[in-house]
Amino acid sequence: MNQAQGYLPVLRNPNFLKLWIAQILSLIALQSLLLLAVILIEDVTNSGIQTAGAIVAFSLPAVIFGPIAGVILDRVSKKTILVASNVTRVASQALLALLAYLGLTNALNPLFFVGLVYLLIFITSATGQFFAPAEGATMPLIVKREELFAANSLFTLTIVAIQIIALIIYVPVSVKTFGILGAFVSLALFYLAATFLLMLLPKDEVAPRVQRNGESGVQRGWREIGEGWKFTLAHKPILIAILQFALVFTIVSVLGEQAPGYANRVLGLATEDAVFVFSPAGIGIVLASLLVVRFGQNLPRYVLPIVGMFVMGLGLIGLGVIGLNGESALKTQFQILGFTLNATFLVGIAAPLLGIGIALVLIPAQTAIQEGATDEIRGRVLTVQLTLANALSIPLLLAAGGFSDLIGIPQIIITLGAILFPLAIINWLYVRRFPPPPPSVPFHSQPIPMAGETTAMVEEANELPPSQARALQ
Repeated sequence: MNQAQGYLPVLRNPNFLKLWIAQILSLIALQSLLLLAVILIEDVTNSGIQTAGAIVAFSLPAVIFGPIAGVILDRVSKKTILVASNVTRVASQALLALLAYLGLTNALNPLFFVGLVYLLIFITSATGQFFAPAEGATMPLIVKREELFAANSLFTLTIVAIQIIALIIYVPVSVKTFGILGAFVSLALFYLAATFLLMLLPKDEVAPRVQRNGESGVQRGWREIGEGWKFTLAHKPILIAILQFALVFTIVSVLGEQAPGYANRVLGLATEDAVFVFSPAGIGIVLASLLVVRFGQNLPRYVLPIVGMFVMGLGLIGLGVIGLNGESALKTQFQILGFTLNATFLVGIAAPLLGIGIALVLIPAQTAIQEGATDEIRGRVLTVQLTLANALSIPLLLAAGGFSDLIGIPQIIITLGAILFPLAIINWLYVRRFPPPPPSVPFHSQPIPMAGETTAMVEEANELPPSQARALQ
């Protein structure tokens, strides 16, 4: 059965349909939140460092709650997590709408206003760290085993489509139609509708857990978190792939932070029109994705990310140089190799180059992680990936936000592009020595000692008696 044939059976499944529509509504709200918050703070404060704080507030929960989300998920009903997290996000978006009104009417002190916005962004993002894995864990409970591939494929396509729809279409249209206040109200309504759909899902039971002798719940949670990190650090190709993912994640986060200011303070456009400047990058991502799937298998695995870093660097430097001319930038003409080119045309080249570079790094990196991590440990390795990416991005976000006010946004973008060239060379010198990836072998859980314990002590405490060992076989 091919993928297209597989969509109809899952779409006829009423429980899957409820989960899928809830995913669409929740994703539109989540993908729109950060850009709306950055636009709001930019409109109220005109400060790069304060818009940087919004992205940090959005990223920090992944570092704090990401590692424990999977552990909690195994101990609480998935439906309960889905419903409770969305109810929390309904309340946070309603409060953000109220804050938008108070901030735009100057009814609050700007610093107090920004602090409250950060808090509500943090709460919304924190609940999302539990919603996403609960959503993925619910799918096998409501979809037949032979339909799981089609269901996961549809969810993945939805994530990509919603990112484009939310940033390029929904945010600009909602802000221009309803204003920033109405846009935040719409996010609360999206989460509310998703909550009602999730409440209609069947109740799931928490699976019984096998407990090792002498191992407490805290010890088990610590062991499961530690296993993901130990596996990642012990497998250098996976670690490099995760660092490549973190690099792209950080650059995209910095661009998201700087985009409203780039459009407003540099190019003289409306703040919400930033997405139109950077949206051609989406075309580059789609184009590169098609080429990588078609031809990428014929190249050594390490080649594409290195090429991608160089292409990203060129795209970033191009966008930065265009912005050096300020509000007249889009009317500026450049002489290149005897040709006269309008800056708008150059944006149409630089932004797709940026998107091509992003895809050339991300697709091989994500594939390396999926191939290198076995089924038993893959979920925890992906948690390490997201945690590390968010942790590494926060310092650069803060630095970029502060320096953009001092030296200018175009200079920040040019610096990001220039940094990628030496990073690509260092990456090539290191990864070209890696041997081809060996076949995956089963991962065997290893005990992680708590403070004051040794590995031998934990191994001895966790030995199962023969009767219990036979029962588990």
